[in-house]
Amino acid sequence: MGRFYDGDIQGKFWVAVQESGDVENLVTISPIQDYSWKVCHCSVDTDSEKYCRDCYDCIREHIEAATDEGEYEDECLYYEDSSQGYILDKETHYEELVKNMELLKKEIPEKIIIEFEKIEQNDKILDAFTGVFNEPMKYINDDDTNTDDNKKQQLRVFLARYILGYQIEYCLRTTESCNINCEY
Repeated sequence: MGRFYDGDIQGKFWVAVQESGDVENLVTISPIQDYSWKVCHCSVDTDSEKYCRDCYDCIREHIEAATDEGEYEDECLYYEDSSQGYILDKETHYEELVKNMELLKKEIPEKIIIEFEKIEQNDKILDAFTGVFNEPMKYINDDDTNTDDNKKQQLRVFLARYILGYQIEYCLRTTESCNINCEY
């Protein structure tokens, strides 16, 4: 079990290492809380919507369905999801991201960074499940890379963040924006 992120990039947050809001450690940004409609569980797109227009013809229909399901207790037809989103754009976030990635590089052993530099620059980077980050990961448990448990844990934090940043950087560089939905 774990928490995933998806959207323009995909991956899994490292269990007991990486927070769902780790994007905020790479760039200055605030999350956007996700909401879903009661009963149908469709995503709420705007604050001005009063009911799910995809599933119901009018608000009365949605209220009746929610009442029948026992989900209409507080006169609100949506609920807070267990996820949040980030909308990054190249103009606003790219320079800060690159600067913070350079700082992270200094905290990661050189042999791991060398493996990152060998990664072919293609859209496989956008999906961490393609195995594109397998080579750099081979060195995470090397004895000469990690001397004690605290340093091992700190390296995992930096490496998890670096992978996320690597994906965001590629996305911003090639598409001008990066939208991410993060489970928490």
